[in-house]
Amino acid sequence: MISIIKANSNSSEVLRLCSRSAAQNSEIEKLVKEILADIKKNGLEAALAYAKKHDGLTKNNLKINETEIKKAALKIAPKLKNALKQAIENVKFFHQKQIEKSWSFKGKDGEILGQKIRALKRVGLYVPGGAGVYPSTLIMNAVPAIVAGVKELVVVSPAKNGLHSSVAFVLKELGIKEVYHIGGAQAVGLLAYGAKGIAPVDKIVGPGNVFAAYAKKEVFGTVDIDMIAGPSEIAVLADGTANPEWVAADMLSQAEHGSGFEASVCVTDSPIFADKLALCIEKQVKASPKREILEKSLSAYGRIFIAKNMNAAVEIVNRLAPEHLEIVAKKQDELEKRIENAGAIFVGAYSSEPVGDYFAGPNHVLPTNGTARFASPLGVYDFLKRTSIIRYSEKALLKNAENIAEIANSEGFCHHARAVTARRITKK
Repeated sequence: MISIIKANSNSSEVLRLCSRSAAQNSEIEKLVKEILADIKKNGLEAALAYAKKHDGLTKNNLKINETEIKKAALKIAPKLKNALKQAIENVKFFHQKQIEKSWSFKGKDGEILGQKIRALKRVGLYVPGGAGVYPSTLIMNAVPAIVAGVKELVVVSPAKNGLHSSVAFVLKELGIKEVYHIGGAQAVGLLAYGAKGIAPVDKIVGPGNVFAAYAKKEVFGTVDIDMIAGPSEIAVLADGTANPEWVAADMLSQAEHGSGFEASVCVTDSPIFADKLALCIEKQVKASPKREILEKSLSAYGRIFIAKNMNAAVEIVNRLAPEHLEIVAKKQDELEKRIENAGAIFVGAYSSEPVGDYFAGPNHVLPTNGTARFASPLGVYDFLKRTSIIRYSEKALLKNAENIAEIANSEGFCHHARAVTARRITKK
C-alpha cells in the first residue's frame, strides 16, 4: 500500500516526488481562455450564463444579498459556531503581528527617502463550494486582508446547493457583504475584468478547481494572484521515538483530499519505525470510509524514506520543500533549526497538521510543489503594496548630479543624464 525505500536527497524517488504535479490539459486550458474572453467582452450577461450552466444559479442576479447571508448563518450548529469564532480570533491575533508601517529617513544633505505602505483597495476571494464546504478557506484568505486594511472584499463561490451555514456565518462574522454565486473560470474572469455594477479587483486569492486555477494563471498581470495551489502534501520527519499510529493518522490527513496527486511522506532513520508505520497506515486505510481515495494517493505519492541518519533525513526534507512538515523526534528543536524549506513546520508530537489547517493562527494557504524554496505562506504582506518616496533636496541634487549622469551615460541614456545635469547648469 505504501512503499518503504532507502533513500538520500538525490534518490530517484525523492526527485520524482519533487516533480509531482497534475498533468497539463490543453483542452481545459483552451476552454478557460474562451470563457475569460467571453466574460471580458460580454460582462455580466456572459457571467450569468456560465453561472446558470455550471454553478447552479437559478435567478438572474449573481449577488447573494445580506438577508440571504444572515438567514443561512442562523442555521449553523452552536458547537461549530463557537469553534469558528475562536478560529477567527486566533487567526486575527497571529496576523496582527505581521502589520507593516510606512517609514522614512532624512539624509545628511536634506534628502528624504522612505517607503509608503498601503493596503490594496479591492480584493477577490475565491471560496470553493462545489465538491465541499470550506469555511476555513474563507477565514484564512479574508482575515489577513482585513488586518492589512483592505476596504473592499469580494467573495465568489459556486454555491450549487445554496450558501452553506458555516460559510455564511464566517461572512457575517467578518462583515463581508459583497458575495456572488459564481465559480470556476467565470468567477475569476468576473473578478479580474469586472462587469456592469461589479468593479474589477486588484488581487485574487483562494483555491479553486482546475478551471479556476488555470484562469488565475491566465489573468495574472491584469490582476495579482496569491499562488497557483498544487495538491496537498505532508512530510513527517520522525525518529524511532515517534508514535506510528499518530504519524499514520497525520499522513492520511493529506492523502484524503481526493485528487490522487497528494503526497504523504515520512522520512526516518529507523527501519523498525518504518515497518511499524507502514502497518499502522495499512490498518487505518482499511478501516477508512475513504479507503479507495487513500489507496490511490498513497500508491502514487505515499512513501516512507529510510535515511542513513537524521542528517541525511533533513537533507531529504529540504529537497522536498514540503507544504506541511511535522517534526516528531527526540531532538526536535535542533532539527527544526536546520529546516530551510517548508511552508509550515509543526514541531512536536501534539502539533498535528490539522491544528494549523483550522485553528492555531498561522495561515493554512501555503506554497506547494516545492515552491517553499522561495515562497511563503499567505499573510498580511500579500495585501499590501509599497511605494518608494524620494524627496531630493537642492543640495543633494547638486552634489550627486555628476555621478548620476555618469551612470546614465554609461548605459547610453543621454536624456537621463540631461534631466539631472540641466538642473545643475541652470543653478550655475
